[in-house]
Amino acid sequence: MKFALTGIALAIASLIAGAAQAAPAPINLRVVTPFATGHILADTAVKFKQELEARAPHITVTIQTSVLNEQTIDPAFQKCAAADRVGEVLLTGGQPIQDYAPAYFFFNGPYVIRDFPHLQEVWESKIGDSLVKLLESEGKMVAFDPVYRGFRQFTANKPINTPADFQGMKLRLPPVPDWISVWQSLGVVPVQVPLPGIYEALKTGAAEASEGDLTQIKSLKLYEVQSQLIMTNHLVGFGMQMANACFYRQELSKGDQSKVRLALKKAAQWGTRTIQDREASLLAELQASGMKIVTPDAAAIRTAAEPAINQLFASKWTVTTWKKVLDQ
Repeated sequence: MKFALTGIALAIASLIAGAAQAAPAPINLRVVTPFATGHILADTAVKFKQELEARAPHITVTIQTSVLNEQTIDPAFQKCAAADRVGEVLLTGGQPIQDYAPAYFFFNGPYVIRDFPHLQEVWESKIGDSLVKLLESEGKMVAFDPVYRGFRQFTANKPINTPADFQGMKLRLPPVPDWISVWQSLGVVPVQVPLPGIYEALKTGAAEASEGDLTQIKSLKLYEVQSQLIMTNHLVGFGMQMANACFYRQELSKGDQSKVRLALKKAAQWGTRTIQDREASLLAELQASGMKIVTPDAAAIRTAAEPAINQLFASKWTVTTWKKVLDQ
């Protein structure tokens, strides 16, 4: 009997030791985003944390909002050494495409993509596959499912109804050359101001108008300095979920890679649904805050912008054609 009990005890001890050996090592994963809490990408980061920690308890996710810059990719994000990195996952705008795959920037070009389902179709096509591969090889970042941010609209202190209304307007734009070339073709005077400075630029008159999604307009309180919300629907805004390639490929097991990918997919789906559900309420909130909703001749504005867009496909976005994108 004593021998039997000893054997059982040894077996239990062996099982406990085996379980301890099989337990994955703790992993700290930092998510960084240039956006503040309340912005859909910052909120999507929180959803990612919830999804991943539920699936992988050994991974602890910390989130830093309002860090880095939407208009640059911090080289420290791409470092292989963990001690040199600023984070392992980045939620940002279209800057990775502009920096490392500029020929694919039509994904983020005015009037090129019809709506978010169309963007998803192009993203999941051979065109999108080529983009994702290029981002990894050139930018050292792994790209995941995009997050819908809503259509981009205009704000101003006077109505914009036709292409003629853009003439001479001082328009705040980020330093995105392709956007600048399209709007300059309609006669605007570009004023390049970083995201945090938009409110002050509009308040002081350094800029007379801005463009952005409803979340941006609301979170920056632009309704305090702009009276008109012009529904141009000129660009399908989306956020990018990126991972440091060394971290994802070399530091995670295949199982953890799958869990991170699935958590990012779930987070993207949640973020997209959230904005789709909130667009109408955001519009109502901005209207209640004093903004007048203007419905311009969007077709005429798009037609006026077509020559500049065609020129971009001919000179910069040469990996495909506008027709092939629209045919997806």
